[in-house]
Amino acid sequence: MAALAACLYFFKLGSFSLYDAAETTYGEFVKNMLRSGDWLTLHYNGAVIFDKPPLYYWLAALISRLTGFNEWAMRLPAAVSGVLTVAVTYLLGKKFYNERTGLLAGLIVMTAFQFLVQSRIAELDVVLTLFMTLSVYLFYLGYTTGDRKYYFWSYFPLALAVLIKGLLGVALPAFAIFLFLLFKKELRKAKEFHILPGLLIIFVIGLPWYLAEYLIHGKVFLDFAFGFLFMSRFQGVVAGHTGPWYYYFLALILGFAPWSQFLPVALWQTFKRRRSDPELLTLCFILPAFIVFSIAKTKIPNYVLPLYPFLVIMAAALWDRFFADPARERKAFIISNACFAVVIALIFIGVIILGNSNYPSQYAALMPSILTLAAVLVAGSLLSVVFFLAKAYRLSFAAIPAMVFAIALVLTVNALPLVESYKGAKPLGRELASAIKPGQKIAAYETGNRPSVVLHSPTTVSFLTREAELDSFLAARRGYAFTTTDEYEKIKPRLPGGAKIFDKKGDLLVIY
Repeated sequence: MAALAACLYFFKLGSFSLYDAAETTYGEFVKNMLRSGDWLTLHYNGAVIFDKPPLYYWLAALISRLTGFNEWAMRLPAAVSGVLTVAVTYLLGKKFYNERTGLLAGLIVMTAFQFLVQSRIAELDVVLTLFMTLSVYLFYLGYTTGDRKYYFWSYFPLALAVLIKGLLGVALPAFAIFLFLLFKKELRKAKEFHILPGLLIIFVIGLPWYLAEYLIHGKVFLDFAFGFLFMSRFQGVVAGHTGPWYYYFLALILGFAPWSQFLPVALWQTFKRRRSDPELLTLCFILPAFIVFSIAKTKIPNYVLPLYPFLVIMAAALWDRFFADPARERKAFIISNACFAVVIALIFIGVIILGNSNYPSQYAALMPSILTLAAVLVAGSLLSVVFFLAKAYRLSFAAIPAMVFAIALVLTVNALPLVESYKGAKPLGRELASAIKPGQKIAAYETGNRPSVVLHSPTTVSFLTREAELDSFLAARRGYAFTTTDEYEKIKPRLPGGAKIFDKKGDLLVIY
């Protein structure tokens, strides 16, 4: 299971430059950490910034010390966490039900689209998912075996989760366990949980960084730690990430694909079996977290990633029951495959529309890859349905992860190299590093949310918000300015005399 996940997550992991905006922002944190030697306070574009706790950046920086700062080093903590989460999901599924459920769960989680993507990019959510799932698994081992040492060990991943995303890393698992014991009328068992030693573990591992930052920066950091990092997501919209109340229903349909058609039946059957411990603990983790995330005003698909292992185990248990007694569960699977067929039909219609449309040259060049991906998706899904109708049920299941592996291969070998040719910040930054002279500056005008410009620039970047500022910068020969090709066409007639294009890559160019 781990070897399969490693093939999926590590293949050509560092072959493509970091993507805007999260990957390049985190890359800038790590680059400055290595340059300045300041491993406590994050810096972005020459300024102090409070973003997330630093555990992920520490891991990437340590790897970069060994390999050099590069995309592989930035993404490795996420890829390793993805593989480990697959393993823990297998163990939890096996503990909840049986070994076949664990194996099915491992295959489902590693090939769910959102989880696959998160395990191949330099973001924090898959690491948080690992720590949360491991903590719940250790708790459940202690609960079912009566061996209290597992309760003690469950606090260590919680402490590390605090260094990934703050209090949220403790709040979700702790509340799920509290609800589980409440419904079981076993709150008294909390006396067995080593709560005081556990809190000490969390304080000793998770709090020193917060304390050090408070001593250095005072109230401004405290406002960040308990305001921006935790409460702001629920009280307001952060960085424009908003959405309607049903946002996460859509996010799960897309992100959990190609397995999302099994979720409604799996959830219903889990609810019907809620008196059983595995189902009750699953519901206690999924439902409150889903409701809280839906109420929050800031919405990002990544936020619900910690729910995936538990959603996966629900779907795996559904398949396990089906394999054990196909006749009994056939109706549920007919409904699921009918939903699957509708999705296939929509994809097929979309492929036809895409193939008959006209696009700008950069998108037109990607169309063969997009059509190939769509064809693999349709063929794999259709094959799964055909095998189901032919009562070749194991082949019906196997066709879905096989399809995802094929999609990943097409993406990494064909599609992403083409996308790379349109990402201009890294090659332009390298050219500027050779051309810039002492005293010259780098500016950016109307480049949008593109931290890659900051990451790859040889010096800090001055962001110009008005055309007059750009004109003044160029007229005074202060240095080089990034802008987009579209923006350049708008301002070209009004640029000061003597302004020239230094170079153009993708949809970015540099003028001086």
